[in-house]
Amino acid sequence: MLRLMDRYIGRQIAAATIFGVIVLSVLLVMGNLFKELRPLLVEEHASPALVARFIFSVLPFSLIYTIPWGFLVAVLLVFGRLSAENELVSMRMAGLSLLRVAMPVYTIAAMLCCFCLWLNVSMAPKAKDEMKFVLYEAVKANPNAMLDPGVVQTRFQDQKIFVEGRQGDVLQGMHLYALNPENETGFPSASVYAREAKLKIIEESKQIRLHLTDAYMEVRSPEGKRELAFIGEQEPLLFDFAADRKKKQKASMMTNQQIRETLAQNPDMQDSKRYGFNNEIHRRYAFSMACLALSMVAVPLGIQARRKETSTGLALSILVGLCYFLFFMIADSFEKKPGNTAMLMYWLPNFSCLALGIILFIKARRK
Repeated sequence: MLRLMDRYIGRQIAAATIFGVIVLSVLLVMGNLFKELRPLLVEEHASPALVARFIFSVLPFSLIYTIPWGFLVAVLLVFGRLSAENELVSMRMAGLSLLRVAMPVYTIAAMLCCFCLWLNVSMAPKAKDEMKFVLYEAVKANPNAMLDPGVVQTRFQDQKIFVEGRQGDVLQGMHLYALNPENETGFPSASVYAREAKLKIIEESKQIRLHLTDAYMEVRSPEGKRELAFIGEQEPLLFDFAADRKKKQKASMMTNQQIRETLAQNPDMQDSKRYGFNNEIHRRYAFSMACLALSMVAVPLGIQARRKETSTGLALSILVGLCYFLFFMIADSFEKKPGNTAMLMYWLPNFSCLALGIILFIKARRK
């Protein structure tokens, strides 16, 4: 009987989770697809093979978020339905405790945690790195499509770009703003205006450069003084895909092993960067436990949803999921700061869910 019950609940949880993950993943992947490749898709310059490569590069770190949320929705809905149709009452009358009934959920949660750990530690960082080269291939297909006229472009590191108009391959009214990451005011440290510009792809070095015509440069000193100079024709570097991949100094684009090797090879690394690297490892381990942590809360909440299981389950999943992920977003702001604040905040949602789940379980058993 126990095996039949385990299979019965397990199949429902697995089916609902798969459905939820697919729906959420499609939405998230399509959002990234149109965000990064929208100009090429609109102008029909993105080949099906390129789109497929982009989807496969985005999918691993999309699953990191969609698997916990899809699993949370599945548990709330399934246990809400079991409670509404009095199936849980029958199981409890047969002498089964709520904890025993929930065992299939925790078994699936543990397996999903292992899979998410593999994604977080290995696959997602590699996928982020691969996505840069997919974007490079997209840019090669139609360089000018990446700079929409009338839109401020922020995808380039430490700079913003605005183009007034475009005529064929010529960009008209090019504005470049150089940003200093250490400047908390957000004002650009220098800006360049060019009457015309053209994008150049240098295949050998995998670089994107801008050929500026009739360019003027304005520099802002720390005291706030401005100096304007005519610089004529220039070819500033817009992006270096090869160098960026070779440096690979972003913790989010490195596997855990690469992070540890980097820390060992650079004992004199800047403190803020060292804290950022160490906290990235804690973030991945903590976030990989999301399915297990959320299931501790989802089971008793699903039971209490009763006959309003669909609407209540969805509302609760949104609320619980937002609170859980909000902690990680707040912790990210402390990632490079000294101390253990970020590390503690990364693990706090998991321990909070565990404590809340125990309280809710005790209340559910008394009913």
